[in-house]
Amino acid sequence: MAPKVVQMVDSGGDDEPEKKKEEVETLSFFKLLSYADLVDWILMGLGSVGSIVHGMALPVGYLLLGKALDGYGNNIQDLDAMVNALKKVCIGIYSV
Repeated sequence: MAPKVVQMVDSGGDDEPEKKKEEVETLSFFKLLSYADLVDWILMGLGSVGSIVHGMALPVGYLLLGKALDGYGNNIQDLDAMVNALKKVCIGIYSV
């Protein structure tokens, strides 16, 4: 049984608004999901996938930055090896 919430409701009078208490029954989370139709489920799935992708953006960016800095730092004396290492990272950046 879901708990009931007491809500103050205005009676709608012009001169002096009288407030009365009205009990509103709340829904549990799973009961709320039982009212969803196919479009709602599709939108919730797309929103979940979008939030996962959005959450992965910063860690993936840091990973690629670390690889670029490693490619630069490990080949500081050899310019051709540095360019090749950075080209590998650039391909990874553009593929993401």
